[in-house]
Amino acid sequence: MSPRKGQRMSPRKVGAVYLLALAVVAAVLTLTGEREERHGRRCTAPGAVLLPDREVPATDLSARKLRCANLEGATLDGVVSEADLRESNLHRVRFEGAGLSNVDLSGADLTEAEGRRAVLDGVRLTGADLRDAQLSGAAFTDVGLDGARLHGADLRDATFRRSDLRKADLRGADLRGAELTDSDLRGARLDGARLDDVTYVDVLCPNGKKSVAGAC
Repeated sequence: MSPRKGQRMSPRKVGAVYLLALAVVAAVLTLTGEREERHGRRCTAPGAVLLPDREVPATDLSARKLRCANLEGATLDGVVSEADLRESNLHRVRFEGAGLSNVDLSGADLTEAEGRRAVLDGVRLTGADLRDAQLSGAAFTDVGLDGARLHGADLRDATFRRSDLRKADLRGADLRGAELTDSDLRGARLDGARLDDVTYVDVLCPNGKKSVAGAC
């Protein structure tokens, strides 16, 4: 029973309420800390290169076999080409305005990556995890995104040319103003995606049909 008006709580009850309040605060702080300390998926392959939270010039990655590398939080500069970065950890990697050419990122973790206005040419992202990635204004040409997870990604004004998005998970993604040309969307999931002003030219739509008059 709650105390009557004017009736004071006993010291024992006051103590219990105080402990409960402390427990709630501790739980909130714990959850907040877990969010702040969230890391990407790490590959435990022996000998994997470890370059987290560093500025990494393109020359350090180009034409190298770096499968399972840890580049979490790193900043990539220049144009990375001919690199094998399959299953690597690129959580929160920054490559804004940078370029990726013929790079294999199949199965890689690029969650929360920041690649606004990046240029991707001949990149393989099959089965890669790009949830919540910031890729507005990025240009994708001959890119394999089949089976990729793009849930919640920001793809505003992005361009896709001759790219494979079959069975890609685009639920909740922001594709406003995006342009897709000669690309394959068969089986892609677009539930809750923002599709205002998206244009489709010679695209195979999620239902398997060809785009008509710029629409799917």
